[in-house]
Amino acid sequence: MTNLASSAPHIHGAALFDDLANWGAQPNAVSGASHSSGRLLTKGEGLETGLWICTPGTWSLSIPGDEFCHFIAGRARYAGDDGSVIDVGPGTCVAFPAGWSGTADVLETLRNAYMFTATEPTEDFTTAKVLSDPLSITETVDWGVIPTMIEGESRVFGVLLDRRPDRRSETGMWCCTPGVWDCHVTSDEFCHFLDGRCTYVHESGDVIEVTPDTAAFFPKDWKGVCTVHETIRKVYMIR
Repeated sequence: MTNLASSAPHIHGAALFDDLANWGAQPNAVSGASHSSGRLLTKGEGLETGLWICTPGTWSLSIPGDEFCHFIAGRARYAGDDGSVIDVGPGTCVAFPAGWSGTADVLETLRNAYMFTATEPTEDFTTAKVLSDPLSITETVDWGVIPTMIEGESRVFGVLLDRRPDRRSETGMWCCTPGVWDCHVTSDEFCHFLDGRCTYVHESGDVIEVTPDTAAFFPKDWKGVCTVHETIRKVYMIR
């Protein structure tokens, strides 16, 4: 069911997906010899999204854009040059702002579903934002009913992790109850679906079946119909 050539490239079972490309030694090593592998959903025009796997080791990094990471497995500590420390494990979501710099210390092999978008740093956004265990979150904001309903009344609710004032990127957790609605994706969007079941049918007839642990990329201006069979919960980044 995985289809990287789809109108919305997607990977089912991201936690166990093993058709990976060798991305080589992690650069800027401080200690150890971390090695990376992964699989892209898409790359181009200042955008990259997919799965990334990294073995233990420590390296320095400076992120040249906004990046959203949903860590599926493993353990690591990110220590920012500003003195901040982020401990990540399975279920941790982190929104790194453009210009974030520091060190990454991978303690147990990481598996990460991510989206990166190249952009310039801004003085007002320098701190990484963290969302822990999105499957267990019960305190959410009601964002209303989908305005393009065909059948039923799908209600949307969730948690906003980070949003730029100029809307150049947004990250968070999004949930939607059952129903059928017209879907027009107005910005590039990466989704990692954590719970529920739905079907997206592109206007071309391309069908994307979504089940828990589906990672997908919907390009700007994707149009079709979404049928939510069981309430879905996803973490996401849009730009």
